[in-house]
Amino acid sequence: VLIPAFVAAYSGKDANNVELSPLPGLASILPNWRVTYDGITKMGGLKDIFKSFTITHAYQCTYSVGSYSSYLNWIGIDGDYGFTLNEQTQQPIPSSPYNISSVAITEKFAPLIGVNVTMHNNLTFNTEYRDSRTLTLNSSAGQIVEATSKQFTIGAGYKIANFNSVLKIGSKQGGVSNDLSLNLDLCIANNQSLIRKIESAYTQATNGAQTFSLNFTASYVLSK
Repeated sequence: VLIPAFVAAYSGKDANNVELSPLPGLASILPNWRVTYDGITKMGGLKDIFKSFTITHAYQCTYSVGSYSSYLNWIGIDGDYGFTLNEQTQQPIPSSPYNISSVAITEKFAPLIGVNVTMHNNLTFNTEYRDSRTLTLNSSAGQIVEATSKQFTIGAGYKIANFNSVLKIGSKQGGVSNDLSLNLDLCIANNQSLIRKIESAYTQATNGAQTFSLNFTASYVLSK
C-alpha cells in the first residue's frame, strides 16, 4: 500500500486509480517532452534585429526502484496479491512478492523556460529557469527524503570571427573556422532537502544552500 500511496501523492493521481504493483507496466508510462520554437524572427521586422531567437521548454520524469529481493515464503493468490507467513506464528501477512527497500521519483523542468538570442552583430544572450526535485521513499524507515533545486541563469556572449587574422598566424589551418567565442554566465541557485517521517507526520529540514556563481569561458580552435 505504501508505494502506490507515495506515487499517488506526488504524481497528483487519484489514489483509487493508481496501479498497486510497485513495478508498473508499459501502460502506466507517460512521455517526457521537449519543445523548441524558433519562428519568432519571422514576425514583423524582428528578422532585421535578430539572427536567431529560440524558446525552449523541456520536462523529464523517471520512476526508479532500488535494490529488492523476493520473499521465499510468499504465496500468491491473484497476480501480485498474496501473503507471507510469520515465522513464529505462521499467520499470513498481506504482502507483495518483493521486499523493496526504496523507490524514487525524479522530475525536472530542464528548462521550464529558456531563451537564446543571437544578434546580427554576433552578440548572444541567454536566460533560463530550471526547477527539479527528487523524492525518495525509504519503505523500511517509513520516511521520504525530498530534495529540490531552483536555478536561474542569465548570460551573454560575443563571437569574434576569423580571430586568426587578429593573431596574424596565417591561413594554414586547412579550412578550420578560427573564431573566438566569449561567454559570461551568472547563475543563482537555491537547493534544499527535507525528511518527511510518515508515521509521526513530522518534517525536518536537513540541508539548504543558496549559491551564486559567475562563469567566464573563452573557446578557440587552433587547428584540426
